[in-house]
Amino acid sequence: MVKLTNINKNKEGKKMILKEIEKFRNILKTKDNSDFSVTYKLNKKEGVFNWYPYAEGFSKPFVDNMIAYFKINKSHLVLDPFSGCGTTSLSCALRGIPSVSIEVNPFMTFILKSKIESLELNPELLEKKLVELKSIIKKQKLFKIPSFLVEKEFFNKCNLEQALKIKQSIENLNADKKIKDFFLVLLSSIIIKISDMIRATDLRYRRTKQEKLNVIDIYNEKVNKAIQDLKEVNFKLKTKTYFINSDIRTLSNGAENFLDKIDFFITSPPYLNGTNYERNTKLEMGFLDLINSESDLRKLRNEMITAGINSTKTKDRGKYNIEFIKPLIKEVEKKAYDKRIPLMVEGYFNDMNLALKNIFSMMDKGAKGVIVIGDSQFGGVHIETDLILAKICELNNLKVKSIESVRERRSHNGMKLRESLIFVEK
Repeated sequence: MVKLTNINKNKEGKKMILKEIEKFRNILKTKDNSDFSVTYKLNKKEGVFNWYPYAEGFSKPFVDNMIAYFKINKSHLVLDPFSGCGTTSLSCALRGIPSVSIEVNPFMTFILKSKIESLELNPELLEKKLVELKSIIKKQKLFKIPSFLVEKEFFNKCNLEQALKIKQSIENLNADKKIKDFFLVLLSSIIIKISDMIRATDLRYRRTKQEKLNVIDIYNEKVNKAIQDLKEVNFKLKTKTYFINSDIRTLSNGAENFLDKIDFFITSPPYLNGTNYERNTKLEMGFLDLINSESDLRKLRNEMITAGINSTKTKDRGKYNIEFIKPLIKEVEKKAYDKRIPLMVEGYFNDMNLALKNIFSMMDKGAKGVIVIGDSQFGGVHIETDLILAKICELNNLKVKSIESVRERRSHNGMKLRESLIFVEK
């Protein structure tokens, strides 16, 4: 077990200096100005990319920068093992670059797959189908309440009924699956907006419940904007995107077919911040019948990287074997307000160890990649996630070429944190 070489108290909180990560601090560079391309913020103005609001991701400009930095072209195969809403694969598709998208959340897989497949749809045909859809909605009387939403107070009853009528009308529309999915993605994108919930780190109830809304008008406005986006994109390129709904820790559902095939990866794994990522999309998953019960949600949580308190797995603790972080875990145990927090921290880095091991196995010799990650703090103990992940990369035979701190952040208690890029090579 590694020895704790120094504990440094300062106005930024308690910093654990672990001997194993110090060499990575020496290559950590800090940018003068914050780079907001590593956040979703810049995607809000990007057509197609902004169809579904997803705060836990980076932007198209960031991916474009990385494509230029790595000199990626159409002969290369790009991986995003934590795809989220699909910014990496969508950016690649627009340039004719083939990619592999791995995402454990079935709803996010649906979002990214549908956005990319929508690029090939004819906007004029979509306008005709929208006219047909409006006609069906006017006549639609029957609808089914999804199992997950039965007897739940997530919506104003009238708002939910309007949304379910639209959903049933899409199912009844005479169109192929890609067109139906296009209309369904846009309906999914307004579910939180019309609900009594709000997404603020975690999904929670609004302080004031929604009044009755004209959901159909809100939806039509969203669809018309999306059709206009497709007209402006005017997509002509043909490329291949592989969609894999799976856990990167297990190399399953087709991911195993890409061993030694990946030329580059661009990704941002879940941050160690206590967020229960699966809960943030539970309304959409329930609305689309992707989950039917709370047990389905728990099952999905167990398939995800440990990042939230509710995703800790006490039974797995005996399997955790990253020795160099043990002193850090002990310090968190002393300071944490919840006894699950140190288990969450240890579980996170062990899960990321499994993920990085599989990412390495998918990379061809000489392949390169970049990881966008933010650090965190618990009980005033600074968790330098970037430096620790750099060490775990090294343990998995990935060469860490450089680390760049690109954006300053602040924790809830005011501690200075950073968001970093880790550049690696096989």
